[in-house]
Amino acid sequence: MILDNKIPEIFQYKEIEVPKDCYHKISPSQITKFFEYPKVYYEENILKKPFEFQGNTSTVLGTICHYIYKCVTLGQEITKDEINEQLIKYATQKPGLNLDVQEIINNYPLVSSAVVNEYILPNSKANLIKVEEQVLVELGEGIYIGGTYDRLEGDCIVDYKNVSKLPNTITIPFNYKIQLLAYAWMLRKKGYEVNRIRIVYGITPTKTIGARCIVITEEVDYMADKLINDTIQLIEESIIICKYKPELIHLIFKSMDLKQ
Repeated sequence: MILDNKIPEIFQYKEIEVPKDCYHKISPSQITKFFEYPKVYYEENILKKPFEFQGNTSTVLGTICHYIYKCVTLGQEITKDEINEQLIKYATQKPGLNLDVQEIINNYPLVSSAVVNEYILPNSKANLIKVEEQVLVELGEGIYIGGTYDRLEGDCIVDYKNVSKLPNTITIPFNYKIQLLAYAWMLRKKGYEVNRIRIVYGITPTKTIGARCIVITEEVDYMADKLINDTIQLIEESIIICKYKPELIHLIFKSMDLKQ
């Protein structure tokens, strides 16, 4: 096995390209951080301060499963040996992550099989299926919103989530919901009819319960549509205020440390 410095394909991430006039890009996955950790949002997304987190056992497990879902959907072949080799190479390149490689090797076949057999294969004949495509929409003033969604299936935008236990709710949690609504909003702007959002949970096995797949779907109704429109507008206007009135940054992002 040759361990070079190139990140294995499974773990490569391609940042979405933005036009030269882009002053700020809103990422759907960062929207909840804007509300819950405004100072962190400002530092990471506007000041572009280095962010050290590169993964842990759970996120690496999720990355592998996502890759398998993509391959199965597109009819691409990948073997367990290839996955294990790429995982070991990545873990060797990133010793600071302290990954439990054996736990990942034990769990990814079980979790991915549950999702593939219980969700992906039964829904393989949907009218429209797109996977891991990038979408970018201009809002104005050099502000864009964009990212890469997991799956578009007919009129439904789908996000895969790998979790150790099912969230204690029968609805989609807000942090997942707002992310999906953002993609639905962008795809509508691109001319797609997206009327539903869906979370497909791949749940890791325990000593007593095997790996499971749980699906939660919600309609994009009037209230959901208003929620995402208001949210995007709020972030957009906040960024514009910070651009032209930097003396207000500490108020927008709720930290006296940012006062100029």
